[in-house]
Amino acid sequence: MKNQTLFLPELQNASGPFDYPLTNDYMFRSLCQKNNKALKGLLSALLRIPPEQIHSVVITNPIVVGEACPDKEFRLDVRVELNGNAIINIEMQVANLHDWPERSISYLCRLFDNLSHGDKYTAVRSAVHISILDFTLFSDDPSFYSCNKLMDEKNHHVYSGKFALNVLDLNQTELATDEDRAWRLDYWARLFKATTWEEIKMVATDNEYLQEASNTLFDLNADFNVRERCRNREEYYNVLRTFEDEIDSAKEELARSQNELTQVNSQLAQSQNELAQSQSELAQSQSELAQSQSKLAQSQNELAQSQSELAQSQNELVQSRSELAQSQNELAQSQNELAQSQSELAQASDKLTQVNSQLAQSQNELVQSRNELEQSKSKLTQKELEIDKLRAEIARLRSGQNA
Repeated sequence: MKNQTLFLPELQNASGPFDYPLTNDYMFRSLCQKNNKALKGLLSALLRIPPEQIHSVVITNPIVVGEACPDKEFRLDVRVELNGNAIINIEMQVANLHDWPERSISYLCRLFDNLSHGDKYTAVRSAVHISILDFTLFSDDPSFYSCNKLMDEKNHHVYSGKFALNVLDLNQTELATDEDRAWRLDYWARLFKATTWEEIKMVATDNEYLQEASNTLFDLNADFNVRERCRNREEYYNVLRTFEDEIDSAKEELARSQNELTQVNSQLAQSQNELAQSQSELAQSQSELAQSQSKLAQSQNELAQSQSELAQSQNELVQSRSELAQSQNELAQSQNELAQSQSELAQASDKLTQVNSQLAQSQNELVQSRNELEQSKSKLTQKELEIDKLRAEIARLRSGQNA
């Protein structure tokens, strides 16, 4: 693209940081209204339309640049009628209030509702809402520039080409496609994010539309009223960022609390299960306790009976011990007497042995005497026989004499 614009001399010599970049929505709104050529160049890059095909760019919601906004929440979007037909709404958003998808769709629907009374629906003008965001809308699927349309999710057939929602993420320039770079959209993103005049001049050197925007940005940063309005917006967005941080913190705290609640509920469920189990075990234990108490009572009765029997046994033991002592005394006396008896028995045995010896001798002598007596008797008998024989002989002899 041929360079037809030069930097302002003041900008050419400027260096260092400046106060209000294009991410300030009042600065962005003022630049778009002050420099129609710069707005045309931006729309050319965003809509991928050659600049020569953009014949007219008319802002339909102009403001008085430098005047205060009606209120802090006043929307500073730029609504443009392009070539007398399409309606384009460009909005700079730096604070993530976590509702942008819904808000942008709502804005687009209002934009699309552009028929006058009695117009045919086919006469509706194309509506495009372009979000320029200083935050990443979908962190799980980041994109530098996305163009969203109604289409069939199966075959991707576009339902209508008159309804589109585009999103430019100023923080994802590294994801710019070749087509994005061909239209210098990454340069516009870098221009929006630039905070020093050196960055501005480096980005805009070779592009007349970027140079137009740079020159107007320089002039507006020198305008006291514009600076005041930008400062007011900065203060407003600082409050929003604080609010956003508080929301994020609250969400994180809520997430932590929900996680803790989930853990507590899990622990509670586990505790309830354990409680039910404990109650079941308690009931079983109580039943076993009742049985044990019954057995204990029985055991205590048996113990009392055993203790009574033990006392009786102990009494009997004392008596037995007394009797034992008496028996032991008697045993000792008996043992003494036995010892004496055994001594006397030993003496008697000795005497008996002596008597037996004497008896044996006497018996031997008696046998001998008896033998001698027998012999004597035998001899006597023989003598008597001899005597009788002699007597008989004598008698015979006498008888013979007498005869």
